[in-house]
Amino acid sequence: MTVRGQDQERSRRPGGRAATVVAAVRQAAEELLEEVGYEGLVLTEVAARARVNKTTVYRRWPSKVDLVTDLFLSRTAQQDVGRDTGSLVGDLTALLQDVVCNVNSPAARAVLSALIGGVLDEEARGAREAFWAERYRRGAAITERAAERGELPRGTDARLLLEDACSPVYYRLLITGETVTDADIALFAQRAAQRAQGLPGDGAR
Repeated sequence: MTVRGQDQERSRRPGGRAATVVAAVRQAAEELLEEVGYEGLVLTEVAARARVNKTTVYRRWPSKVDLVTDLFLSRTAQQDVGRDTGSLVGDLTALLQDVVCNVNSPAARAVLSALIGGVLDEEARGAREAFWAERYRRGAAITERAAERGELPRGTDARLLLEDACSPVYYRLLITGETVTDADIALFAQRAAQRAQGLPGDGAR
């Protein structure tokens, strides 16, 4: 194998130089998002912060939309939205705790606000759809486990359940700017579970 071939092979190996570069660029992008927000993000500054050649950044992420959506997807992919706590309410509570933890990151908030505000709307539509498709797929485990435990009817719509549980969290954190407390999370999880079970809720908060 030639030297060039060896370099290419190393770059494809998980944990190799390519993975190190990607991690450095994502970290730099996250730091800059916290400092200057989406509007102030510049790829050349990301490259400088990551200490990599700017052509390396542009080759993988042609625009800041590409970089930001990649960062967004990589962050959310690290979350386990299907943790088994032994109960539907417990699973939903764990899910909402993960959502709050993620969204409260300044970088994640900048990305999500840009998506919700339409800044990334057209160019990032595919990435956004992929994110939600994966989230619904992984979150469906919550509904399946609840059905196996007899807590939910078979065939319960997992998407509607997750939207019911998560919507108030995203609304408060990203739209109204309110905080979400542990008590709020408990209420949202309990209320979503009751609705999915066809039981009356305890009122809006």
